[in-house]
Amino acid sequence: MLIRKMGWRSMSGEEIVVRKKPFNKGIVFGGLIFGLGWAITGACPGPLFAQVGSGFTVVLITLLSAIAGTWVYGLLKDRLPH
Repeated sequence: MLIRKMGWRSMSGEEIVVRKKPFNKGIVFGGLIFGLGWAITGACPGPLFAQVGSGFTVVLITLLSAIAGTWVYGLLKDRLPH
C-alpha cells in the first residue's frame, strides 16, 4: 500500500495503520447486487433524495427498494457470512 511504502503519517504525526481484512465471498456477492441495482436504476444511492426532491417521483420506487434492501440486510445479517 502506498501509505505504508511512503511512510505517511496522520496530521498529528501518528503512524497510519491499515489492518488486513479477511476475504469472504459475501463481499463479491454484495458488490454484484449493489452494482446491479446501481446499473439498473442509473442512480447512485446518495442522490436519490435529491432526485425525489426535484420532482422525479418515479425514483421513489428506487428509494423504497433501497430502504427495503437495507431492512432485509438488518434482519439477515446475523445469518450471513461476515
